[in-house]
Amino acid sequence: MKQTGLHFDGPMVAGGLGYNVEELVDSPAPATFSTGVDWIDQLTGGIAPGSVWTVMGPTGVGVTTFVTRLAAASARGSEVILANGHVPSRHLAALVQKAAQGDGGTTPSTPRVASWLPVPDIGDDSWDGACEHADVVVLDTWDEMWRPDRWQMSRGERIADIRWLREVARSVHTAVVLTARRPRFAGPGPGITPRHWAEEAFDDVADVGIELEWETGSPWRLATVRSRSGGSRRDRIPFH
Repeated sequence: MKQTGLHFDGPMVAGGLGYNVEELVDSPAPATFSTGVDWIDQLTGGIAPGSVWTVMGPTGVGVTTFVTRLAAASARGSEVILANGHVPSRHLAALVQKAAQGDGGTTPSTPRVASWLPVPDIGDDSWDGACEHADVVVLDTWDEMWRPDRWQMSRGERIADIRWLREVARSVHTAVVLTARRPRFAGPGPGITPRHWAEEAFDDVADVGIELEWETGSPWRLATVRSRSGGSRRDRIPFH
């Protein structure tokens, strides 16, 4: 029997029922929000409600700069919260304001700033009220949002934790952007670099994964963007 009245949890159709392929393909796509980088928007279609984006890079490469600009660009058409536990809030607010003005935005469209936001515990399907009413929540960095009792989570627990965050985000139609820094490993041997724990967790859940790299002698950065729906691309983004 054909089902009608499709219900989507973010980018995914609600589970438990089988749907007609043509009906799914023809269903209206949700409005998305810009990242502020044209080629990333073209590849991914923009930030979709309920999607999970991840950003990684070595310390100092500009992960915070990038997601601050992303938050400012998204705020031009949506409600955005930017949480950052390692940059003083007043300084972060100045960076956000500068990014918004540089993007052609105005001060009223800037995202709200927080030093910390509670990440929902596994089994708790509610999120902080402000997050539930936001279109995009940027957690920079994800592990700095954990409570102390979660600091020693195992690999499996971290993956379970981020999977649950994805489920909660999709249920409230809030896009989540998570960041992590990759430490400079010496490695067990020439050319061998062990994976950082965040890479495994991010690979498991990301609808879009972005990795930033240095471009030697250039004010630009290289970004490798992998989208589950749009393929992948490695290109430059301006940094100044």
